[in-house]
This record gives sequence, C-alpha cells and structure tokens, in this order.
Amino acid sequence: MSTRINHNVLSLIARRNIGKTQYALDTAITRLSSGLRINYSWEDPAGMAVSERFRAQIASMVEAERNASYAINLLATAEGALQVIDEKLIRLRALAIEAANGTLRSDDRVALNLEFTQLRSEIDRIARTTNYNGLYLLDGSLSGSGQNGIKFHIGTYNTSGLDYYYVSMGNATMSAIGLSGLNILTTASAQTAIDRVDIAIDSKDQLRTQFGSYVNRLQNTILNLQISRENATSSESQIRDADIAEEMSDFVRAQILMQSGVSMLAQANLVPQIVAQLIG
Repeated sequence: MSTRINHNVLSLIARRNIGKTQYALDTAITRLSSGLRINYSWEDPAGMAVSERFRAQIASMVEAERNASYAINLLATAEGALQVIDEKLIRLRALAIEAANGTLRSDDRVALNLEFTQLRSEIDRIARTTNYNGLYLLDGSLSGSGQNGIKFHIGTYNTSGLDYYYVSMGNATMSAIGLSGLNILTTASAQTAIDRVDIAIDSKDQLRTQFGSYVNRLQNTILNLQISRENATSSESQIRDADIAEEMSDFVRAQILMQSGVSMLAQANLVPQIVAQLIG
C-alpha cells in the first residue's frame, strides 16, 4: 500500500473505472430505451453510413411501390371507361345489323338511327371526360410516344427504361376510332356502319390489351419492390437495431461493476486517512 497522501492514485484508478462503467451503463440504457444499436454517429461511423444508405433506399422503395399502385389505379380507370364503351359499341353493331335488313321502313331506321347517334355521342363524351386526378386518359392528350405519354416512375433511381418509362394512353374519341359521320338511315349506310364499328371494336380491344399488359407488369413491379424492401430492411436492421438480450446482459454487468466500483472508490478514499494515522 502506498504511504503517500498528496496523490491518491488508487482513488484516481477507481474513478477512471467508474467513468468507463458509467459510459457502458449509459450506452446500454440508451440502446434499450431506443431499440437501436447506433444512436450516435460515433458509436459506429461506418455502420451509420451504410445504414443511412439502406434507409434512403427503403424510403424510395416505399414511394416507388406507391407510384406503381397509383399507375394501376389510373389504368383501371381507363379500363373501366373502355368497358362501358365496349357495351356501347356492341349495341351500335346490333343496331346496324338491324337497320341493314331490307324489311324495315325508312321511319323505322330513323328511330334506330336516333339511338345510334346518341350512343356514338356518349362514346365520345366518355372518352373526352374520363380522367384520373385531372389527367384526361382517353381524349388523345396522352396518346403520344415518349414524353408525350404519361410517365410511370416505379424505380429508386433515375434511369430511363429501368426506373421510369412513358405510356401512351391512346385515343378512344369518336373520330379516333372511326365512328364519325356514321348513320343507319339506309341499308347501304348501315352496312358501312357495321364495318366501321368492327374497326372501332378492334381499336378499343387493342387499348384494353395494352392497359391489361401494363397492369400485369406493374403488379410484378410491386412484388419485386416488396421483396427488395424486405431484404433491405433486414440488412438495415442487422446494422442499426440493438440486440436486446445482449444489451440487457451489458446493462446488468455495468450495474454490478458500478456498485463494486463505488464501493472500491470509497475504500480508496480511506487510504490517506489510514496513512495519516502514522503522523499522529
């Protein structure tokens, strides 16, 4: 035992160890209360940098998945409008077949043509008014190629063809699908209407096929994003999240060391008093 009283080295050693124990105890409490292994950059600078990149990717994947869902909803809106147009086209063809029959009188065809004209107008109205969030889908405003279509950004970066692409929504107005100027007032005009309605049905079917293909593609995009997000979240969790069992063990160990350290500090502080007894 040292018999010096100016410097109590044993007390300094005990205080230093108590400080280390206090830091370990504070760290364990912080991790247990937050659930995170990395709460501050100095705890693991490299791990913090990697986990932040994962967090950015995860957040981007969430938004890309939402974008793909919005795109599906947009296409479903257009598809629903085309389903209604489909019913109108079928009725137009039936009316044209009926009017092509020579057993009808002219006033019968006038009555048939009235319905025929109203159905054509309704097809045009549906095509011009169908919209999603203010974007008109079937009036031809989004029917161009490239940037003249509508952009679907469904990736986490900014590479054309991979993270985003443009979709042409087509044009289903009366003039675009070939229904302009049709009537069924005569057998000849009714026969012409049959052929033109068949072309319109083909045009409408091409649009529906296109929209259905894009929906299938976007559904697979969402599935892939979900899988990627699950794996990125798992990796980020391994880096950043606390192992509660390990942290609890460290907490109990630090508690015990703190108790013993404080006791030893008290004993070290008694040493100068014992030495002082040599004087008196």
